[in-house]
Amino acid sequence: MNPSHVQSLNVPAGRLSGSRLPLLWPTGLWVLGLLLTRTDVLPVFMEVFFLSALILALLWRHQWHLLLLFAMACLWGIADLSLHARDMQVPKDWLGAPVQITARVVSVQHLPAYSRLQVSEIQSRNASGLTGNALLYVYPQHDKAELQAYQLRSGDMIQARVRLHQPRNHLNPGAFDYRSWCFDRSIALLGSVSGKIHILARQTSWLESTRERIRRAIAASNPRASAGILHAILLGDRSRVDSNANDAFAATGTAHLLAISGMHVGMAAAWMFALFWWLLTRREVWMVYLPVRSLSLLAGLLAATVYAWLAGWPLPAIRSGVMLMAGVLAWMLAARTSPLNTLLAALWLMLIADPSAIASLSLWLSFLATAGILCWVEQARLPAQSGAMYKALHGLFWVSLLAMLATLPLIVAVFGRVPLYGLPGNLLMVPLYGLFVMPLSLAGELMAALGLDHLAGWLLQFAGVGIQRGLDLVRGIEALPYGRLWAISPGWMMHGFYALGTALVVWRWIKGDSKALVAASMSAVVGIYLLFVLSEKAIQTPTWLVWDVGQGAASSLLLPDDQVMVVDVPGRAGSRFNGGTQVAAGLREMGITHINVLMLSHAQSDHLGGALSLMSRMNRVGEIWLPDVPAAHNDRRVKAIVAEAGRRSITVYWLARGDHMTLGKSGQGVDLHIMWPPRGAALTNPNNASLVVAARLSNGATLLWPGDIEADAEAGLIHGKLAHVDAMLVPHHGSRTSSSPDFVAALHPSLSIVQTGSSNRYGFPDPAVVGRYKSAGSRVRNTADGALIIEWPGEAKHLHVSQWHEPQNGRRDIALQWWPGLL
Repeated sequence: MNPSHVQSLNVPAGRLSGSRLPLLWPTGLWVLGLLLTRTDVLPVFMEVFFLSALILALLWRHQWHLLLLFAMACLWGIADLSLHARDMQVPKDWLGAPVQITARVVSVQHLPAYSRLQVSEIQSRNASGLTGNALLYVYPQHDKAELQAYQLRSGDMIQARVRLHQPRNHLNPGAFDYRSWCFDRSIALLGSVSGKIHILARQTSWLESTRERIRRAIAASNPRASAGILHAILLGDRSRVDSNANDAFAATGTAHLLAISGMHVGMAAAWMFALFWWLLTRREVWMVYLPVRSLSLLAGLLAATVYAWLAGWPLPAIRSGVMLMAGVLAWMLAARTSPLNTLLAALWLMLIADPSAIASLSLWLSFLATAGILCWVEQARLPAQSGAMYKALHGLFWVSLLAMLATLPLIVAVFGRVPLYGLPGNLLMVPLYGLFVMPLSLAGELMAALGLDHLAGWLLQFAGVGIQRGLDLVRGIEALPYGRLWAISPGWMMHGFYALGTALVVWRWIKGDSKALVAASMSAVVGIYLLFVLSEKAIQTPTWLVWDVGQGAASSLLLPDDQVMVVDVPGRAGSRFNGGTQVAAGLREMGITHINVLMLSHAQSDHLGGALSLMSRMNRVGEIWLPDVPAAHNDRRVKAIVAEAGRRSITVYWLARGDHMTLGKSGQGVDLHIMWPPRGAALTNPNNASLVVAARLSNGATLLWPGDIEADAEAGLIHGKLAHVDAMLVPHHGSRTSSSPDFVAALHPSLSIVQTGSSNRYGFPDPAVVGRYKSAGSRVRNTADGALIIEWPGEAKHLHVSQWHEPQNGRRDIALQWWPGLL
């Protein structure tokens, strides 16, 4: 490129002229219109006030065109919301009972715990159909169905017997809004497959056949760890990435390398541009008569398009492709425009095509990172004598630093991470992926698509070597002191402080303040923000949280003197999101990032399957308590937990009847008495191997965790020292095999809490069991209706009970309520 032409694309140092960004106001108003109508960022009353103020301001300034554009954005958001509400409508006879359906497979994901199918064009036997999609889960215990799930391809028409339900959120502090996630993707139903899956018709597209060839080439040439990452960066399928690898990349701030983003699309374009440039400059006559640069740019754009197409056009790839196309056209038409204006154009086009993307985390992470980088590019000035290597390293350093600073609040808020070594991690990993892994992977993908399997395998194997070295590198960084650092949920006030502080620093930088002053100001903003998010909140009141974790058990006891005890965390083997991740997110929402004691009642997945996830998501775990019985000692899941405890220097205690434990300082803590099981008892019923623990708080309040014990174990306890308790968990989730009349009468609890999944297939809790507790004078609550929060204010023994409820009257809820009335 001509140096004078390069200079003409830069904004003069010291200012970003508004005339250089003609799309700033239109794009900003479009974003604002969608934020107000398509998301729940502001409460309705604040939205009305804000809308009124904005409209009056535009009228006052006679900005009729901007007012019209803003109105169009609002209408566009409302229309999109209504269409998604239409897709979410489900006939009642589809819910609860098994139903036989036919559907077309949209995508297939295979995870360690299950296979997941997204299906569309869903019809039931009575010919009624849905306009929305469904997610169907196939679990390993259904061997035939699981085997068939591995044979399914996108485009297949299938028939299956399923049990369906509508999406539901786990009602906990800090819970992920799964219902909204499903709404924005028109996923109206979730379900599990029972029995065989029948393939009615194969309609596999050429694209899906090509993707399958690439999958086979990856599987044949790489071990599982590197193969999972190749699936992520070539096919957009992150479900195959090992959970430990995911954690290591996230902890080091390099998780963006696992998602097809602007960097990956840009790499595909850059390598093809360089290849064509090299080819077309081999002959002088070509250089004279051919538009070498334009042809190279078009080749790069075509390569990026094919790469994104093979990956299934994920949202970041679409955004990057739009921006790349706009940039190429701007150059070819010799348009004098700021790169920031091109970024705004890409954002506007994205939100016109998909208004629901306004709530996409990846969109805003990428946009903020790119905007920060472009601001620096437009302001940066390197010495004229700088060499190519210096410029490359200088650019990589600043790009990595600015991307981290721009996205830090989003990373903390959504992932709960503080990537302390993010800068050195990116300085090492980005060149490795950009110069070695990506070119070899892209070349291997192309060879596999063309059917050259041997060459594809060779290229992908070499790429896998680079991936493995990168894995070793991020794991080494993660193992450094404070390499795995978790933050509390900072709240909107701290996010506002960071955004305002950063905006002021950028403004002063644009105004020409000294670099030292700008750096010191930004360091102060980041330092104050990190100090806040890394400081735990003091626990003021004894609190017992009983979490909504579906068909499983999990509770946490929080005590003054900052003592935290977690009892049980459920999860399926190999699951990425489980009771452990939910409890960790809930504790961080309450300002807690440590656990003093993790007690696991017995060796079943619905009580300890999420323990490893919880341990990996806390900054510190002090002790683990386990039942001292053969059923626990011999269980592979318990062995894995004990091994991980050894690696993390966590003390493990094996407990049995007669043991006595304390937690916290005298006068503020809790005394715990282990009432069951007998030490070393080889019990035939694994439920009866549960730890049964009675606790007495410093204010005299009493609690009981009975695990999953059944009537036989209850009989053994009745002959002991059972007495009234203030609050307890109902054993075995309210099953009729537990809570015998004598057991309930001996305890006559004031509050009984059942932990069950909503509309679970076991029918828990049994109505007779619920009636038994009520007859004993107990209040009975169920976590299927939301997490229970029990507090003892002051020194009083009287408990205060509240239940976590889902916020109502959000935009999506209003659309769902209004849509049937429009039909």
